[in-house]
Amino acid sequence: MRRPTWILFDLNGTLTDPGPLGAPWDRPDLGLRILGDAVRGGMTDALTGGVRPFADHLRAALAVVAAQEGLDPAGIHEATEHARALPAWPDALRALETLRRGGFRLAVLTNSGARAGRATLLSAGLLDLFDAVLGVDAVGTFKPDRRTYDHAVAELGCSPGEVLLVAAHAWDVAGAHAAGLRTAWVARGEVVRLETTPTPERVGTDLREIAAGLLAL
Repeated sequence: MRRPTWILFDLNGTLTDPGPLGAPWDRPDLGLRILGDAVRGGMTDALTGGVRPFADHLRAALAVVAAQEGLDPAGIHEATEHARALPAWPDALRALETLRRGGFRLAVLTNSGARAGRATLLSAGLLDLFDAVLGVDAVGTFKPDRRTYDHAVAELGCSPGEVLLVAAHAWDVAGAHAAGLRTAWVARGEVVRLETTPTPERVGTDLREIAAGLLAL
């Protein structure tokens, strides 16, 4: 199988750990849930023509989860500050370095927007490893709208088949697949891949396993 030219990463939940979203309440276990609710808000916008920034969906998700869990709403502001500087997952740095040494070009496509994505990657110590940081704000919708992946391919200057998306979200894998990209899925919080998701080219428990599989191509 031919190697892809570009490895395109999702950011939130794939490269970075959303656990700190629950830090104001000492509930890191809520991070993935909050992120998932925010993503669903973005998906609703994508389907209904909304144009709110992802930060609005995140604040809304924080308010809902805080209310559902009986948590002090005063923590919501602190949580949004944590969202600006989510830490990298422990496996991310080494996996990215391995892929770069292996000759791959690396990019990010994030629902957070390009500017916020660069800030997060800088805070996480990963920014210098990427050749491009792309945001859905350039398109005015959210993943998994096909236009977001088409935008990424156009910006990278290649064909869809030359790009492989790595994500910890089944919905992101499905969206990229529909746009003609190759895909890889990382277990992370989902643990088990949704059976209705198109089969990814690579599956791994972490990014190091994904990187090893890509290097073997």
